Amino acid sequence: MKDLAELGASQQKGVKVARPKVWLKSEAVRVGLAESLCTYVMMVFGLGSVAQVETGQGAFGEYLSINLGFGLGVAMGVHVGGKVSGAHMNAAVSLAMCTYGRLAWRMLPVYVCAQLMGSFLAAGTIYAVYYEAIHDYCGGNLTVSGEKATAGIFATYPAPYLSLLAGFFDQVVGTAMLLLCLMALSDQRNKPAAVGSEPVAVGLLVLLIGISLGSNSGYAINPTRDIAPRVFTAVAGWGADVFRFGNGWWWVPLVAPPIGGVLGAGLYKAFVEMHHQPISGQLERGLQEESAPLEKQQHTSVNVCV
Repeated sequence: MKDLAELGASQQKGVKVARPKVWLKSEAVRVGLAESLCTYVMMVFGLGSVAQVETGQGAFGEYLSINLGFGLGVAMGVHVGGKVSGAHMNAAVSLAMCTYGRLAWRMLPVYVCAQLMGSFLAAGTIYAVYYEAIHDYCGGNLTVSGEKATAGIFATYPAPYLSLLAGFFDQVVGTAMLLLCLMALSDQRNKPAAVGSEPVAVGLLVLLIGISLGSNSGYAINPTRDIAPRVFTAVAGWGADVFRFGNGWWWVPLVAPPIGGVLGAGLYKAFVEMHHQPISGQLERGLQEESAPLEKQQHTSVNVCV
């Protein structure tokens, strides 16, 4: 504690403090590690809430519990990585940020790989934690469909009535609403989330999407969140049915969310952001710094998401 106090005092006095020897100089590595960890945290809480509801057969929560689990999981994820990577936790968000100049294109593979790794490891963690509960629930018969299906704990699947076209539209709309509102929450010239409240605001946004647009197909609205756990289930015992079910549903949450994300962010820019009144001076410079591409920032404090 004494060392920490001295470090804080030195920083306040403007004294340069030597960085630890383990300090990572590579921006890509630092961002990748943070993005992977915050995605992992979000997915552990989200998938864990689904596993608890499913294997508990209603005794330990209902559909709202899953919405809350993912919403609060997103909020915790933003706390974990928000100042380092921006805590996108969603390839659709990363793609939209690259499209509109808020993230360098060279960083997109870093984000996507980190999100895939975090999601895959989270699926493995939840499978290990709930291994006995899952096998007790389904009698050891790991299936994608049927009364005791358990693949839906890890990835999203369409409702029986949902066609591929309707499901594609569902995912486009859900992700578009996500990015539209995220752009608003980070727009410093409009009505952004209050400083320090960003994690809660983003978590509430995910909760809102879940309770309003989630019943058709489980509101994946995130390609990396869906495909990585789906691959895990394929190798963990559920087999190729995870890709065949729903007339080959697997590609819909992989393709539709990036389209919806770019569309939703573009709608906000076209209808609101591009029409802000011009400002000048120090405030304008500060706002420009907040929306600068990642490589021009010391810290990424905006563009947080799922």
